[in-house]
Amino acid sequence: MAKTFDSFLRRVMPRFIGARRPATREADSHGLSLLDPHMLAVNAHAMVSLLDPEGRIEQVNDRFMEAFGYTEDEIVGQRGRIIYANTESLTFEDVQASMKQGKYWTGEQFLKRKDGTQFWAQATIYPLFDSNGKHIRSMTLRTDITEAKMMRSELEMYAALDLFEDSMFMFTTDTLRFTYMNRAALKRWGWSGDEFISKTPSCGNSRFDEAKFRKRAAPLLNGEVSEVVYRSDLYDAPYEVTLRLTTTAQGEKRFVTVERNVADQIALEETRNAFTATVSHELRSPLTSIKGGLGLVLSGAAGEMPEKARGLLEIAHRNADRLVLIVNDMLDLEKMAAGQMSLDKRPVDAVDLVDEALRASQGYFDNYGVSVVAEGMHHDVTLLCDPDRILQVLANLLSNAAKFSDEGGKIRVALSLEEGHAKITVQDFGSGIPLDAQKTIFERFTQAQSADRSRTGGTGLGLSIVKAIVELHDGHVRLDSTEGKGTSFDVVLPHETAEQRAMIGAYPPTQPRCRAGHPT
Repeated sequence: MAKTFDSFLRRVMPRFIGARRPATREADSHGLSLLDPHMLAVNAHAMVSLLDPEGRIEQVNDRFMEAFGYTEDEIVGQRGRIIYANTESLTFEDVQASMKQGKYWTGEQFLKRKDGTQFWAQATIYPLFDSNGKHIRSMTLRTDITEAKMMRSELEMYAALDLFEDSMFMFTTDTLRFTYMNRAALKRWGWSGDEFISKTPSCGNSRFDEAKFRKRAAPLLNGEVSEVVYRSDLYDAPYEVTLRLTTTAQGEKRFVTVERNVADQIALEETRNAFTATVSHELRSPLTSIKGGLGLVLSGAAGEMPEKARGLLEIAHRNADRLVLIVNDMLDLEKMAAGQMSLDKRPVDAVDLVDEALRASQGYFDNYGVSVVAEGMHHDVTLLCDPDRILQVLANLLSNAAKFSDEGGKIRVALSLEEGHAKITVQDFGSGIPLDAQKTIFERFTQAQSADRSRTGGTGLGLSIVKAIVELHDGHVRLDSTEGKGTSFDVVLPHETAEQRAMIGAYPPTQPRCRAGHPT
Protein backbone atom coordinates (compact mmCIF):
# COMPACT_ATOMS: atom_id res chain seq x y z
CA MET A 1 0.00 0.00 0.00
CA ALA A 2 2.81 2.39 0.94
CA LYS A 3 4.66 1.69 -2.32
CA THR A 4 1.47 2.25 -4.34
CA PHE A 5 0.80 5.59 -2.58
CA ASP A 6 4.45 6.59 -2.98
CA SER A 7 4.37 5.89 -6.72
CA PHE A 8 1.10 7.83 -6.98
CA LEU A 9 2.71 10.85 -5.32
CA ARG A 10 5.76 10.65 -7.55
CA ARG A 11 3.48 10.56 -10.58
CA VAL A 12 1.07 13.30 -9.54
CA MET A 13 3.15 15.76 -7.51
CA PRO A 14 5.34 17.04 -10.34
CA ARG A 15 2.11 18.04 -12.12
CA PHE A 16 0.61 19.57 -8.98
CA ILE A 17 3.54 21.82 -8.16
CA GLY A 18 3.48 23.44 -11.55
CA ALA A 19 0.66 25.72 -10.45
CA ARG A 20 1.45 28.30 -7.79
CA ARG A 21 -2.02 29.79 -7.20
CA PRO A 22 -4.66 28.22 -9.45
CA ALA A 23 -7.59 30.62 -9.48
CA THR A 24 -9.94 28.24 -11.24
CA ARG A 25 -10.51 24.54 -11.55
CA GLU A 26 -9.57 24.61 -15.22
CA ALA A 27 -6.24 23.44 -16.53
CA ASP A 28 -3.51 26.05 -15.99
CA SER A 29 -0.72 27.05 -18.32
CA HIS A 30 1.45 24.19 -17.03
CA GLY A 31 -1.08 21.59 -18.04
CA LEU A 32 -2.32 20.83 -14.48
CA SER A 33 -6.04 20.17 -14.01
CA LEU A 34 -7.49 19.99 -10.51
CA LEU A 35 -10.23 17.91 -12.05
CA ASP A 36 -7.69 15.09 -12.39
CA PRO A 37 -9.27 12.14 -10.49
CA HIS A 38 -6.14 11.70 -8.40
CA MET A 39 -6.02 15.37 -7.42
CA LEU A 40 -9.73 15.43 -6.58
CA ALA A 41 -9.18 12.56 -4.15
CA VAL A 42 -6.24 14.33 -2.51
CA ASN A 43 -8.13 17.63 -2.20
CA ALA A 44 -11.22 15.94 -0.81
CA HIS A 45 -9.49 14.04 1.99
CA ALA A 46 -6.31 15.94 2.91
CA MET A 47 -4.98 19.35 3.82
CA VAL A 48 -2.39 20.00 1.10
CA SER A 49 0.40 22.57 1.22
CA LEU A 50 3.52 23.32 -0.81
CA LEU A 51 6.60 24.89 0.80
CA ASP A 52 9.69 26.32 -0.89
CA PRO A 53 13.18 25.10 0.12
CA GLU A 54 13.35 27.79 2.83
CA GLY A 55 10.15 26.56 4.47
CA ARG A 56 7.82 29.32 3.23
CA ILE A 57 4.31 28.36 2.20
CA GLU A 58 3.76 28.65 -1.57
CA GLN A 59 0.36 27.08 -2.07
CA VAL A 60 -2.48 25.52 -0.03
CA ASN A 61 -5.74 23.84 -1.01
CA ASP A 62 -9.25 24.73 0.20
CA ARG A 63 -9.28 22.01 2.86
CA PHE A 64 -6.10 23.43 4.37
CA MET A 65 -7.62 26.91 4.61
CA GLU A 66 -10.83 25.55 6.16
CA ALA A 67 -8.90 23.53 8.74
CA PHE A 68 -6.53 26.32 9.82
CA GLY A 69 -8.86 29.30 9.39
CA TYR A 70 -6.55 31.34 7.13
CA THR A 71 -7.33 32.90 3.78
CA GLU A 72 -4.91 32.24 0.94
CA ASP A 73 -3.52 35.80 1.13
CA GLU A 74 -2.91 35.43 4.88
CA ILE A 75 -1.05 32.13 4.73
CA VAL A 76 0.93 32.17 1.47
CA GLY A 77 4.43 33.54 2.06
CA GLN A 78 4.44 32.69 5.78
CA ARG A 79 7.02 30.38 7.32
CA GLY A 80 5.63 26.87 7.74
CA ARG A 81 6.19 26.94 11.50
CA ILE A 82 3.23 29.36 11.82
CA ILE A 83 0.88 26.37 12.02
CA TYR A 84 2.95 24.39 14.51
CA ALA A 85 2.02 24.50 18.21
CA ASN A 86 4.79 25.90 20.39
CA THR A 87 5.72 22.43 21.63
CA GLU A 88 6.23 21.32 18.00
CA SER A 89 8.71 24.01 16.90
CA LEU A 90 11.62 21.56 16.79
CA THR A 91 9.60 19.19 14.60
CA PHE A 92 9.36 21.83 11.87
CA GLU A 93 13.16 22.20 11.79
CA ASP A 94 13.54 18.41 11.78
CA VAL A 95 11.18 18.13 8.81
CA GLN A 96 13.11 20.78 6.88
CA ALA A 97 16.35 18.95 7.52
CA SER A 98 14.82 15.70 6.18
CA MET A 99 13.61 17.48 3.04
CA LYS A 100 17.09 18.81 2.24
CA GLN A 101 18.47 15.29 2.62
CA GLY A 102 15.91 13.97 0.16
CA LYS A 103 14.00 11.94 2.76
CA TYR A 104 10.25 11.93 3.24
CA TRP A 105 8.81 12.43 6.75
CA THR A 106 5.68 10.91 8.22
CA GLY A 107 4.20 11.11 11.72
CA GLU A 108 1.77 12.86 14.04
CA GLN A 109 1.90 16.63 14.46
CA PHE A 110 0.35 18.94 17.06
CA LEU A 111 -0.81 22.01 15.14
CA LYS A 112 -2.55 25.31 15.82
CA ARG A 113 -5.20 27.22 13.92
CA LYS A 114 -5.35 30.97 13.33
CA ASP A 115 -7.63 31.39 16.38
CA GLY A 116 -5.12 29.60 18.64
CA THR A 117 -7.04 26.33 19.02
CA GLN A 118 -4.96 23.20 18.53
CA PHE A 119 -5.45 19.78 16.99
CA TRP A 120 -3.61 16.61 16.01
CA ALA A 121 -2.88 15.65 12.41
CA GLN A 122 -1.25 12.72 10.65
CA ALA A 123 1.23 14.18 8.17
CA THR A 124 3.22 12.86 5.22
CA ILE A 125 5.80 15.25 3.75
CA TYR A 126 7.72 14.66 0.51
CA PRO A 127 10.68 16.59 -1.00
CA LEU A 128 10.30 17.38 -4.70
CA PHE A 129 13.24 17.91 -7.07
CA ASP A 130 13.74 19.33 -10.54
CA SER A 131 15.36 17.44 -13.41
CA ASN A 132 18.79 18.46 -12.13
CA GLY A 133 18.17 16.95 -8.70
CA LYS A 134 17.74 20.33 -6.99
CA HIS A 135 15.29 20.50 -4.09
CA ILE A 136 12.63 22.95 -5.22
CA ARG A 137 9.59 22.26 -3.03
CA SER A 138 8.14 20.09 -0.28
CA MET A 139 4.60 18.82 -0.34
CA THR A 140 2.59 17.99 2.80
CA LEU A 141 -0.59 15.93 3.08
CA ARG A 142 -2.36 16.09 6.44
CA THR A 143 -5.51 14.52 7.92
CA ASP A 144 -7.12 15.51 11.22
CA ILE A 145 -6.80 12.65 13.75
CA THR A 146 -7.85 14.58 16.86
CA GLU A 147 -11.05 12.64 17.45
CA ALA A 148 -9.40 9.28 16.86
CA LYS A 149 -6.53 10.20 19.15
CA MET A 150 -8.93 11.33 21.88
CA MET A 151 -10.89 8.11 21.58
CA ARG A 152 -7.66 6.13 21.84
CA SER A 153 -6.68 8.11 24.94
CA GLU A 154 -10.10 7.45 26.49
CA LEU A 155 -9.76 3.72 25.84
CA GLU A 156 -6.31 3.73 27.45
CA MET A 157 -7.71 5.65 30.43
CA TYR A 158 -10.60 3.21 30.83
CA ALA A 159 -8.19 0.28 30.72
CA ALA A 160 -6.21 1.88 33.55
CA LEU A 161 -9.36 2.61 35.59
CA ASP A 162 -10.35 -1.06 35.38
CA LEU A 163 -7.34 -1.82 37.59
CA PHE A 164 -8.69 0.26 40.50
CA GLU A 165 -10.38 -1.46 43.42
CA ASP A 166 -12.67 1.54 44.02
CA SER A 167 -15.92 1.75 42.07
CA MET A 168 -15.68 4.41 39.35
CA PHE A 169 -18.35 5.42 36.88
CA MET A 170 -19.50 8.28 34.65
CA PHE A 171 -23.03 9.46 33.92
CA THR A 172 -24.74 12.34 32.15
CA THR A 173 -25.54 15.56 34.01
CA ASP A 174 -29.09 15.85 32.66
CA THR A 175 -30.62 12.34 32.59
CA LEU A 176 -28.08 10.74 34.98
CA ARG A 177 -27.68 7.81 32.58
CA PHE A 178 -24.45 5.83 32.92
CA THR A 179 -21.87 6.12 30.12
CA TYR A 180 -18.98 4.21 31.74
CA MET A 181 -18.30 1.79 34.60
CA ASN A 182 -15.03 0.17 35.63
CA ARG A 183 -14.88 -3.50 36.60
CA ALA A 184 -15.18 -2.79 40.32
CA ALA A 185 -18.36 -0.76 39.76
CA LEU A 186 -19.88 -3.43 37.52
CA LYS A 187 -19.19 -6.06 40.15
CA ARG A 188 -20.59 -3.86 42.91
CA TRP A 189 -23.77 -3.11 40.98
CA GLY A 190 -24.16 -6.69 39.79
CA TRP A 191 -23.97 -5.94 36.07
CA SER A 192 -21.73 -7.16 33.25
CA GLY A 193 -20.52 -5.93 29.87
CA ASP A 194 -22.44 -2.91 28.65
CA GLU A 195 -25.55 -3.78 30.64
CA PHE A 196 -25.21 -0.46 32.48
CA ILE A 197 -25.87 1.58 29.31
CA SER A 198 -29.15 3.55 29.60
CA LYS A 199 -29.46 2.73 33.31
CA THR A 200 -29.37 5.34 36.10
CA PRO A 201 -28.14 5.20 39.73
CA SER A 202 -31.68 4.53 40.94
CA CYS A 203 -31.69 1.25 38.95
CA GLY A 204 -29.04 -0.28 41.17
CA ASN A 205 -29.69 1.57 44.42
CA SER A 206 -33.28 1.79 45.63
CA ARG A 207 -32.24 4.36 48.25
CA PHE A 208 -30.80 6.78 45.69
CA ASP A 209 -32.42 10.20 46.23
CA GLU A 210 -32.16 12.19 42.98
CA ALA A 211 -33.29 15.48 44.53
CA LYS A 212 -30.70 15.18 47.29
CA PHE A 213 -28.00 14.26 44.77
CA ARG A 214 -28.76 17.23 42.52
CA LYS A 215 -28.62 19.57 45.51
CA ARG A 216 -25.17 18.19 46.40
CA ALA A 217 -23.97 18.47 42.80
CA ALA A 218 -25.26 22.03 42.25
CA PRO A 219 -22.05 23.79 43.46
CA LEU A 220 -20.08 21.56 41.09
CA LEU A 221 -22.22 22.43 38.08
CA ASN A 222 -22.14 26.13 39.01
CA GLY A 223 -18.35 26.12 39.08
CA GLU A 224 -18.21 27.01 42.79
CA VAL A 225 -16.10 23.94 43.70
CA SER A 226 -13.89 21.47 41.81
CA GLU A 227 -15.18 18.40 43.64
CA VAL A 228 -17.80 17.31 46.15
CA VAL A 229 -16.89 14.73 48.81
CA TYR A 230 -19.38 13.20 51.21
CA ARG A 231 -20.03 10.01 53.16
CA SER A 232 -23.08 7.87 52.62
CA ASP A 233 -24.32 4.40 53.55
CA LEU A 234 -24.25 2.38 50.33
CA TYR A 235 -24.55 -1.37 49.83
CA ASP A 236 -25.00 -1.76 53.63
CA ALA A 237 -21.62 -0.15 54.39
CA PRO A 238 -20.21 3.37 54.87
CA TYR A 239 -18.71 4.82 51.68
CA GLU A 240 -16.84 8.00 50.86
CA VAL A 241 -18.16 9.38 47.58
CA THR A 242 -16.10 11.80 45.47
CA LEU A 243 -17.98 13.61 42.69
CA ARG A 244 -16.23 15.57 39.95
CA LEU A 245 -17.16 17.08 36.60
CA THR A 246 -15.43 16.31 33.30
CA THR A 247 -15.89 17.20 29.64
CA THR A 248 -15.67 14.60 26.89
CA ALA A 249 -13.83 15.05 23.59
CA GLN A 250 -17.20 15.93 22.07
CA GLY A 251 -17.69 18.75 24.59
CA GLU A 252 -20.37 16.99 26.67
CA LYS A 253 -20.29 17.30 30.48
CA ARG A 254 -20.25 14.16 32.61
CA PHE A 255 -20.29 13.42 36.32
CA VAL A 256 -17.38 11.23 37.43
CA THR A 257 -17.94 9.37 40.69
CA VAL A 258 -15.56 7.36 42.86
CA GLU A 259 -17.01 5.24 45.69
CA ARG A 260 -14.62 3.99 48.38
CA ASN A 261 -15.54 1.69 51.24
CA VAL A 262 -14.36 3.45 54.40
CA ALA A 263 -15.60 0.98 57.03
CA ASP A 264 -12.05 0.05 58.01
CA GLN A 265 -10.99 3.72 58.01
CA ILE A 266 -13.89 4.68 60.29
CA ALA A 267 -13.11 1.83 62.66
CA LEU A 268 -9.48 2.97 62.79
CA GLU A 269 -10.53 6.58 63.44
CA GLU A 270 -12.84 5.48 66.25
CA THR A 271 -10.07 3.40 67.83
CA ARG A 272 -7.62 6.27 67.55
CA ASN A 273 -10.09 8.78 69.00
CA ALA A 274 -10.92 6.45 71.87
CA PHE A 275 -7.22 6.00 72.62
CA THR A 276 -6.60 9.76 72.42
CA ALA A 277 -9.54 10.47 74.72
CA THR A 278 -8.40 7.88 77.27
CA VAL A 279 -4.83 9.14 77.30
CA SER A 280 -5.96 12.77 77.50
CA HIS A 281 -8.31 12.16 80.42
CA GLU A 282 -5.72 10.07 82.25
CA LEU A 283 -3.02 12.71 81.78
CA ARG A 284 -5.04 15.78 82.71
CA SER A 285 -5.29 15.20 86.47
CA PRO A 286 -1.65 14.21 87.18
CA LEU A 287 -0.35 16.99 84.92
CA THR A 288 -2.50 19.58 86.64
CA SER A 289 -1.22 18.33 89.99
CA ILE A 290 2.42 18.45 88.84
CA LYS A 291 2.00 21.94 87.44
CA GLY A 292 0.35 23.15 90.65
CA GLY A 293 3.07 21.64 92.82
CA LEU A 294 5.84 23.19 90.76
CA GLY A 295 4.07 26.54 90.90
CA LEU A 296 3.88 26.41 94.70
CA VAL A 297 7.58 25.57 95.01
CA LEU A 298 8.51 28.41 92.66
CA SER A 299 6.35 30.84 94.66
CA GLY A 300 8.48 30.12 97.76
CA ALA A 301 5.94 27.98 99.63
CA ALA A 302 8.68 25.43 100.38
CA GLY A 303 11.26 28.03 101.33
CA GLU A 304 14.21 29.53 99.54
CA MET A 305 16.10 27.43 96.98
CA PRO A 306 19.39 27.74 95.09
CA GLU A 307 19.21 29.78 91.90
CA LYS A 308 20.32 26.79 89.81
CA ALA A 309 17.48 24.66 91.21
CA ARG A 310 14.98 27.45 90.53
CA GLY A 311 16.07 27.57 86.88
CA LEU A 312 15.50 23.84 86.47
CA LEU A 313 12.09 24.04 88.14
CA GLU A 314 11.04 26.94 85.89
CA ILE A 315 11.86 24.81 82.82
CA ALA A 316 9.84 21.92 84.27
CA HIS A 317 6.92 24.25 85.08
CA ARG A 318 6.85 25.65 81.52
CA ASN A 319 6.88 22.15 80.01
CA ALA A 320 4.11 20.99 82.37
CA ASP A 321 2.07 24.03 81.35
CA ARG A 322 2.58 23.16 77.67
CA LEU A 323 1.52 19.55 78.26
CA VAL A 324 -1.66 20.68 80.02
CA LEU A 325 -2.40 22.95 77.06
CA ILE A 326 -1.96 20.05 74.61
CA VAL A 327 -4.25 17.80 76.65
CA ASN A 328 -6.95 20.48 76.89
CA ASP A 329 -6.75 21.16 73.15
CA MET A 330 -7.03 17.45 72.36
CA LEU A 331 -10.07 17.11 74.63
CA ASP A 332 -11.69 20.13 72.96
CA LEU A 333 -11.15 18.63 69.50
CA GLU A 334 -12.50 15.28 70.70
CA LYS A 335 -15.69 16.95 71.92
CA MET A 336 -16.14 18.85 68.67
CA ALA A 337 -15.54 15.76 66.52
CA ALA A 338 -18.08 13.81 68.57
CA GLY A 339 -20.60 16.67 68.46
CA GLN A 340 -20.51 16.89 72.25
CA MET A 341 -19.33 20.47 72.64
CA SER A 342 -22.24 22.51 73.94
CA LEU A 343 -22.31 26.24 73.27
CA ASP A 344 -23.75 28.75 75.72
CA LYS A 345 -24.91 31.27 73.12
CA ARG A 346 -26.07 34.70 74.18
CA PRO A 347 -26.15 38.23 72.68
CA VAL A 348 -22.70 39.80 73.07
CA ASP A 349 -21.42 43.22 72.08
CA ALA A 350 -18.66 42.57 69.52
CA VAL A 351 -16.60 45.60 70.60
CA ASP A 352 -16.58 44.44 74.23
CA LEU A 353 -15.55 40.97 73.11
CA VAL A 354 -12.59 42.33 71.14
CA ASP A 355 -11.65 44.60 74.06
CA GLU A 356 -11.57 41.66 76.45
CA ALA A 357 -9.50 39.53 74.03
CA LEU A 358 -6.94 42.34 73.69
CA ARG A 359 -6.65 42.75 77.47
CA ALA A 360 -6.25 39.02 77.96
CA SER A 361 -3.47 38.89 75.34
CA GLN A 362 -1.50 41.87 76.62
CA GLY A 363 1.07 39.57 78.22
CA TYR A 364 1.83 38.04 74.81
CA PHE A 365 2.21 41.49 73.26
CA ASP A 366 4.64 42.59 76.00
CA ASN A 367 6.60 39.33 75.80
CA TYR A 368 7.16 39.62 72.04
CA GLY A 369 7.55 43.39 72.00
CA VAL A 370 4.64 44.20 69.70
CA SER A 371 1.89 46.81 69.81
CA VAL A 372 -1.73 46.64 68.67
CA VAL A 373 -3.79 48.99 66.51
CA ALA A 374 -7.57 48.46 66.76
CA GLU A 375 -9.89 49.70 64.02
CA GLY A 376 -13.65 49.81 63.53
CA MET A 377 -14.45 49.91 67.24
CA HIS A 378 -17.29 52.36 66.56
CA HIS A 379 -19.53 49.65 65.06
CA ASP A 380 -22.65 48.74 67.01
CA VAL A 381 -22.62 44.99 66.40
CA THR A 382 -24.19 42.24 68.47
CA LEU A 383 -23.12 38.61 68.09
CA LEU A 384 -25.19 35.65 69.20
CA CYS A 385 -22.35 33.43 70.38
CA ASP A 386 -20.65 31.61 73.22
CA PRO A 387 -18.38 34.43 74.43
CA ASP A 388 -15.87 32.10 76.11
CA ARG A 389 -15.37 30.12 72.92
CA ILE A 390 -15.03 33.21 70.68
CA LEU A 391 -12.55 34.64 73.20
CA GLN A 392 -10.64 31.36 72.82
CA VAL A 393 -10.60 31.90 69.05
CA LEU A 394 -9.38 35.50 69.30
CA ALA A 395 -6.79 34.67 71.95
CA ASN A 396 -5.34 31.98 69.70
CA LEU A 397 -5.14 34.26 66.66
CA LEU A 398 -3.67 37.14 68.69
CA SER A 399 -1.00 34.93 70.28
CA ASN A 400 -0.05 33.59 66.84
CA ALA A 401 0.14 37.14 65.46
CA ALA A 402 2.48 38.10 68.31
CA LYS A 403 4.70 35.06 67.81
CA PHE A 404 5.14 35.65 64.10
CA SER A 405 5.63 39.43 64.28
CA ASP A 406 9.01 41.10 64.30
CA GLU A 407 10.01 42.67 67.59
CA GLY A 408 8.72 46.25 67.64
CA GLY A 409 6.13 45.39 65.01
CA LYS A 410 2.39 46.05 64.99
CA ILE A 411 -0.70 43.86 65.00
CA ARG A 412 -3.87 45.16 63.38
CA VAL A 413 -7.25 44.14 64.81
CA ALA A 414 -10.29 45.36 62.89
CA LEU A 415 -14.06 45.00 63.29
CA SER A 416 -16.21 45.47 60.17
CA LEU A 417 -19.50 44.42 58.57
CA GLU A 418 -19.69 42.16 55.53
CA GLU A 419 -23.00 41.15 53.89
CA GLY A 420 -24.99 40.43 57.03
CA HIS A 421 -21.97 39.17 58.95
CA ALA A 422 -19.51 40.66 61.40
CA LYS A 423 -15.85 40.29 60.44
CA ILE A 424 -13.04 40.37 63.00
CA THR A 425 -9.62 40.64 61.35
CA VAL A 426 -6.34 39.83 63.09
CA GLN A 427 -3.37 40.83 60.92
CA ASP A 428 0.36 40.70 61.53
CA PHE A 429 3.18 41.99 59.33
CA GLY A 430 5.74 39.32 60.12
CA SER A 431 7.19 36.28 58.39
CA GLY A 432 4.00 35.07 56.69
CA ILE A 433 3.00 31.48 55.91
CA PRO A 434 4.61 29.59 52.98
CA LEU A 435 2.17 28.90 50.16
CA ASP A 436 2.52 25.11 50.40
CA ALA A 437 1.76 25.23 54.15
CA GLN A 438 -1.43 27.30 53.73
CA LYS A 439 -3.35 24.31 52.36
CA THR A 440 -2.93 22.35 55.61
CA ILE A 441 -2.65 25.14 58.18
CA PHE A 442 -6.06 24.35 59.71
CA GLU A 443 -5.29 20.64 60.12
CA ARG A 444 -4.34 19.07 63.46
CA PHE A 445 -0.71 19.24 64.63
CA THR A 446 0.19 21.66 61.82
CA GLN A 447 2.28 24.75 62.43
CA ALA A 448 3.61 27.40 60.08
CA GLN A 449 7.38 27.49 60.35
CA SER A 450 9.19 30.63 61.36
CA ALA A 451 12.76 31.62 60.69
CA ASP A 452 13.06 31.94 64.47
CA ARG A 453 11.64 28.62 65.70
CA SER A 454 12.15 29.64 69.34
CA ARG A 455 9.29 32.11 68.97
CA THR A 456 6.71 29.65 67.67
CA GLY A 457 6.18 27.05 70.38
CA GLY A 458 2.66 25.63 70.43
CA THR A 459 0.59 22.49 70.16
CA GLY A 460 -0.17 22.65 66.45
CA LEU A 461 -3.86 22.29 67.35
CA GLY A 462 -4.82 25.93 67.80
CA LEU A 463 -5.96 26.78 64.28
CA SER A 464 -7.90 23.54 63.87
CA ILE A 465 -9.75 24.47 67.10
CA VAL A 466 -10.31 28.02 65.79
CA LYS A 467 -11.86 26.67 62.58
CA ALA A 468 -14.05 24.16 64.45
CA ILE A 469 -15.39 26.72 66.96
CA VAL A 470 -16.17 29.31 64.29
CA GLU A 471 -17.98 26.73 62.14
CA LEU A 472 -20.02 25.66 65.19
CA HIS A 473 -21.23 29.29 65.23
CA ASP A 474 -22.26 29.05 61.53
CA GLY A 475 -19.31 31.19 60.53
CA HIS A 476 -16.06 30.66 58.66
CA VAL A 477 -12.38 31.61 58.82
CA ARG A 478 -10.42 33.08 55.91
CA LEU A 479 -6.65 33.15 55.55
CA ASP A 480 -4.62 35.61 53.48
CA SER A 481 -0.85 35.35 53.79
CA THR A 482 2.19 36.37 51.79
CA GLU A 483 5.57 35.01 52.82
CA GLY A 484 7.78 37.83 54.07
CA LYS A 485 4.88 40.33 54.32
CA GLY A 486 2.54 38.94 56.96
CA THR A 487 -0.68 37.06 57.61
CA SER A 488 -4.32 38.05 58.03
CA PHE A 489 -7.11 35.90 59.52
CA ASP A 490 -10.75 36.92 59.09
CA VAL A 491 -13.29 35.47 61.53
CA VAL A 492 -16.68 35.93 59.87
CA LEU A 493 -19.74 35.42 62.12
CA PRO A 494 -23.47 36.10 61.75
CA HIS A 495 -24.44 39.25 63.63
CA GLU A 496 -27.64 40.30 65.35
CA THR A 497 -31.21 40.07 64.13
CA ALA A 498 -34.03 42.22 65.47
CA GLU A 499 -35.01 39.40 67.86
CA GLN A 500 -31.44 39.08 69.10
CA ARG A 501 -31.18 42.83 69.71
CA ALA A 502 -34.27 42.62 71.94
CA MET A 503 -32.34 40.18 74.12
CA ILE A 504 -29.26 42.39 74.56
CA GLY A 505 -28.19 42.78 78.14
CA ALA A 506 -28.19 39.08 78.91
CA TYR A 507 -24.40 39.17 78.88
CA PRO A 508 -23.19 42.40 80.52
CA PRO A 509 -19.60 43.38 79.71
CA THR A 510 -17.02 42.53 82.35
CA GLN A 511 -15.79 46.13 82.28
CA PRO A 512 -17.29 49.40 81.00
CA ARG A 513 -16.93 49.90 77.28
CA CYS A 514 -14.15 52.30 76.37
CA ARG A 515 -14.25 52.92 72.65
CA ALA A 516 -12.44 56.26 72.81
CA GLY A 517 -9.17 54.46 73.54
CA HIS A 518 -9.05 52.84 70.10
CA PRO A 519 -7.81 54.61 66.97
CA THR A 520 -10.38 54.24 64.18
